[in-house]
Amino acid sequence: MTFEHIVQINDLTKPELPMLTREQVWEGLVLRARRPDKFLVGVDEFEIIEQKPAYMKRCLNLPGLAVFDEVTFWSEARIEYRTLPTDTVPAATLVMDIEEPEPGSLFVRFRYHSASIENGRDAMPYDQYLHEAYVATDIETIEIIRELAATGVF
Repeated sequence: MTFEHIVQINDLTKPELPMLTREQVWEGLVLRARRPDKFLVGVDEFEIIEQKPAYMKRCLNLPGLAVFDEVTFWSEARIEYRTLPTDTVPAATLVMDIEEPEPGSLFVRFRYHSASIENGRDAMPYDQYLHEAYVATDIETIEIIRELAATGVF
């Protein structure tokens, strides 16, 4: 399964809406990587196994499942997640790019790639379900970032 979608951050045609800076969006996306329990449903426990300035390796504990991934940061531009394959979890990637087609006009592009279910008959509904769940999670991520920015967290 491969798909992408864009979430608009600032709408320059609606000056009445609060604007976020690129730095605020970046800090929010970094926080999602460092504190997945604040952004992702079902992640109650996690461990950062290794951490460097532009990289971390984590273990996310979901109900009945441990997911290991690596996260790479490109300052104020991109975050890439690579899920490491196991017997129960397929390899997958998520890339989040901050885009600014004109000054102040911010978007985040989310790009997903993962293996589909082997059974072709079941793959389409399952992939559609995942697609909808990922889009909802990404929209909620931006809402959480907006709330945190409004309180002055970043």
